[in-house]
Amino acid sequence: MPNMTTSQYRNTGYVEYKDIFTGEGITPSASIPNFLLFFDTFKGNDPLDAVLKDADLKIYQKFYLYLQEGEMVFEVNGKEEVIKGGSQFTIMPESIFRVKSKSLDVKYFALVIYPKLANQSYYDLGMTYCNSQLSLRHFLSPIAEDKMKHSLELYNEMKNDVLSLQYDYQDIYLRNLLNVLLIENINIHMYNPMPLKGDSNSRQYDIYCKFLAALNKHSQEHRDVRFYAELLGISSKYLSFVCISYSKKNASTWIDESVIQKARVLMMVHNYTISEISDALHFLTISSFRRFFKRVTGMTTKEYLRQQNSSKAK
Repeated sequence: MPNMTTSQYRNTGYVEYKDIFTGEGITPSASIPNFLLFFDTFKGNDPLDAVLKDADLKIYQKFYLYLQEGEMVFEVNGKEEVIKGGSQFTIMPESIFRVKSKSLDVKYFALVIYPKLANQSYYDLGMTYCNSQLSLRHFLSPIAEDKMKHSLELYNEMKNDVLSLQYDYQDIYLRNLLNVLLIENINIHMYNPMPLKGDSNSRQYDIYCKFLAALNKHSQEHRDVRFYAELLGISSKYLSFVCISYSKKNASTWIDESVIQKARVLMMVHNYTISEISDALHFLTISSFRRFFKRVTGMTTKEYLRQQNSSKAK
């Protein structure tokens, strides 16, 4: 996959999602297409090398990397992270990342979890996967030897099951194994997914999930609740009621946060100027974007850049 330069991004506008894990020359150790991919170095090769060293597009999956030996240097949303053997590295959806370097002795296993499966697993645990507090984030933590061993056992059990013949209720069995891995991941990194509110089997929950999916596709151009309500065939008032029921945030807040997430990526990862961000996100003027950014984040763009650059320098 060719590496797109910043100027190419500027020529094409805002870059949406692309499945960088299924490109040419990328062969997972096992897979359920659009649900779950398995990658590991157990046969002496590095299956992720072909895609990660050049990838700079946004991912919409969750990525779990268990580095057993060696060292890898990642860049995630513009921040460099050095991962050493005995570590667990989790990259959340909405992120842009690449591998900058790695030692010759790397040994790892990794899972790519697609939103539909992640959503089901989070529901099993009474949580919601659609959590803007976790998007655009990553977590790096040491993992105890016994936890690494247990995670590897779960990984191998799932991978071998996927490689075997299909059988009744296989998806439920795999999801239960993934749920255990998810719980361990939460405990390792100590982050807090949002508790699920409301009935996930209702039409309201379907509306809620479709609204969040629509945000990913349209929020760089549309910031009006009415647009999304009409897209879903409901009223603006009802859409906000549904959002509050499941997340305690109204539709307008979700839209604002989605736009800010995209602005942050353009600012920190692709080094867009404020003028270019304003154009890419379809604001009428630069000043209107600046006012929007200050209203939502509580900081000016200059203050935000200063804070982020200070954080990266640490």
